[in-house]
Amino acid sequence: MNGTLTVFFQSLFSGNIELPQKLFGIFTFYFASFSDFLAMASNGISYSFFVWLSFGLTYLLLSVLLGWSLYQQRQFKQQMAAKLAREQRVKQYQEQQT
Repeated sequence: MNGTLTVFFQSLFSGNIELPQKLFGIFTFYFASFSDFLAMASNGISYSFFVWLSFGLTYLLLSVLLGWSLYQQRQFKQQMAAKLAREQRVKQYQEQQT
């Protein structure tokens, strides 16, 4: 099993771009070469634009969602700190009045 993975990566990163037919005896490759995989070419029809565009948009939207969530968390923490400080000041003022 480890030898199959080694052959796969050697063929992937060397001048030989032919992919093995099966990896670990489980995964079947449906493309003749790595360049066909990137082009998503099957029987002369290329789906690469739609496939890679959908991957790109998905990762872009996930990144925006993650960034927005972190921004909202920071804003919430700042608001809570301000609210607690305000409550502390009100409590100190009320204690001074009595």
